Amino acid sequence: MSVMLSHPSSCLLFLFLLLSGHFSAAGTSIPDMMKNRAARLLNRARKAKQSRAFLHAHNIARVTSGMPPLEWNKGLARFAHNWAKQRKPDCNMTHSGGPYGENIFWYRQRKMWSPQKVVTRWFEERFNYDRKTNTCTSDQMCGHYTQIVWRSTTAVGCARMKCDNNRGYLVVCEYDPCGNYEGESPFDQTQQLKNVTD
Repeated sequence: MSVMLSHPSSCLLFLFLLLSGHFSAAGTSIPDMMKNRAARLLNRARKAKQSRAFLHAHNIARVTSGMPPLEWNKGLARFAHNWAKQRKPDCNMTHSGGPYGENIFWYRQRKMWSPQKVVTRWFEERFNYDRKTNTCTSDQMCGHYTQIVWRSTTAVGCARMKCDNNRGYLVVCEYDPCGNYEGESPFDQTQQLKNVTD
């Protein structure tokens, strides 16, 4: 519906129609259409803010470890979203088996985890990683950390999904190129360059 608002009476008529709940040709009231559009814009802005927060948190972790920053990749974020959506019914922290590096995190509803907190939790695994031996401390995890700082990784994309039946939230981040090759250090660029050229 296009409306020319060149005359003051046109503005009044438009305002009257807007406030009176006048219906469009499709049978949807103009206020409902505006609410739907506003909801879509708000959701888009929320996702953009969340994306910036995930990227910023990753790049702080990388710079702190002496690695170059990552770029946000919408394709990776879409892959992460699609995988998180598949896990929505059960909220299981199961890896997708896709072509990217992948970090997964789960938390309950009663404690809100921001993107920064999630990435910080993964980054705290650095205390479980021995750089000299390129190993994790016995019975401890460090693979989330090593994926975040993997030197040849250049892009990240993440998604957060609310699971069904109050099971909490699932966070999935995808990394490209992937890291965590067995026996290789995340900081050894010469080994990684050899893998790329092979």
